Amino acid sequence: MTENLPEAPASDAAPTDSARIRSRARLGVVILGARSVLQQLTILGANVYLTRALTPADYGIFAIIQFAFALFTMLGDAGLGTALIQKHAQPEPRELSTIWWFQLGLSLAIVAVTFVAAPWLLTFWRDLPTGAVWLLRGLSLGLLFTMLRTVPMLLLERSLRYEVIGSLELVGTLAFYGTAVWMASHGAGATSLVTASVAQAACLALATNLVQPFRPGFAFDTVRLRALVKFGVAFQGKNVIGFVNQAVTPVFAGARLGQVLLGHVQFAQNVGYFPSLPVGIVSRVTFPVLSRLQADRPAFVSELERAVLFCGIPTFWFTGFVLGVGPSVVSVIYSDKWLPALPALYVYTVTFSIGFYFTILGSALDAFGKPQLLLRLFVFAAAINWVCVTVATSLSHSALAFALGYSVHVAVGNVAILVALKRLLPEARPLSRLGAPALAAVAVAGFGRLVLPYTASPLRLIATAVLSVVLFAGIVLALDRALWSALKASLARRSRLARSPTPAPNVLSSEK
Repeated sequence: MTENLPEAPASDAAPTDSARIRSRARLGVVILGARSVLQQLTILGANVYLTRALTPADYGIFAIIQFAFALFTMLGDAGLGTALIQKHAQPEPRELSTIWWFQLGLSLAIVAVTFVAAPWLLTFWRDLPTGAVWLLRGLSLGLLFTMLRTVPMLLLERSLRYEVIGSLELVGTLAFYGTAVWMASHGAGATSLVTASVAQAACLALATNLVQPFRPGFAFDTVRLRALVKFGVAFQGKNVIGFVNQAVTPVFAGARLGQVLLGHVQFAQNVGYFPSLPVGIVSRVTFPVLSRLQADRPAFVSELERAVLFCGIPTFWFTGFVLGVGPSVVSVIYSDKWLPALPALYVYTVTFSIGFYFTILGSALDAFGKPQLLLRLFVFAAAINWVCVTVATSLSHSALAFALGYSVHVAVGNVAILVALKRLLPEARPLSRLGAPALAAVAVAGFGRLVLPYTASPLRLIATAVLSVVLFAGIVLALDRALWSALKASLARRSRLARSPTPAPNVLSSEK
């Protein structure tokens, strides 16, 4: 029997409000996407240098330290910021002050626990160097800076000010990779990545509070806090299980495969999940927007389907490109020392192409206040992951075996969330328009294999990437007539706006 979402009162969101929110959502995706172009150029250039300057063992050490610190951080996050974003009503100053003081107390406690518990790292990961203890302690200082931007950032997200959010994220990216590259060039090894993480957190905290100042009042409302925690804990429970699921890489691979093979796994994940940036952008916009569209089901469904298509286009192109010219991508960009990770890279790339739906569809469940359902799905997927990874690595001691075992839970989890969403929103068809990108990805992969012998230089690899984009776009637009029509309408509208005189801005009627 189909379980439908409850109908919200019509007065909660008027059609004009829904249209305005959806327009802001599209603008937010465009703005964050434009910022991400420069951001990705920075990340790509810096990663190329870092993968050449650092060793697989350095990446393995950093992955383990990041995991240990993320464990302490997760235990201190009650999901209160997300609870405020999901609320239909505007948060009150007393609620914001309560969250600020609560998060400060948790952050100080976590830093103290990290300093005390850091030596335990060496009892579990015995091949870690002694200096890793102080790397973890240093990384924990970044949590204090992260806490300082929590409330200002949630205010920016609730008001859908993605032009500001995109600029802040660019500042953080520049701070991280600028610090990491400079320190790596001076032989700092894994320390360069840890220091860069703290520098990024500090710069983001300063910049966020400058553009969205917030001064907490001397208020701590336990009644309001309990109300927020009710949603936040359920939401955070999903994150806890997700963390346990991801922990299989540093915990299991780090202990069973060793630092070098863990470095290969980490490299393959990072490169294979490269399209997670546009998916993260769309997901970040989707959650607050869908939360505001709870009362308008047609708008909710339309925005959800559009979000999946926006994520699918870059993801499928990247999958086809890596499957086609993967050896040249690794050798030319990252150097030959990473070629042993190529089979695992293929697996992770295909895995992400069938796994990004979980992120977008999960935002839809959260937006309707259904974190408990998503939590059950996370538990189910995590259990499958640990079992399959254990079996796979027992059969073969390699990064490829680990990647294959990891991919199973992604496929099963995405099928499960699609079934769950269909029960809640039977009219939604989120995968209906992904056929064209999938076929285009196959064509790009075939094209890449044909020209692979001629892509052994940077210029030839860039030319191949450009041609593959043209091929991919041509196939998608030829098969998806609705997308082609929407693109022509958008170009025509922009042309009319460019020809029309620009009216003077009306300050009194501008949106607050």
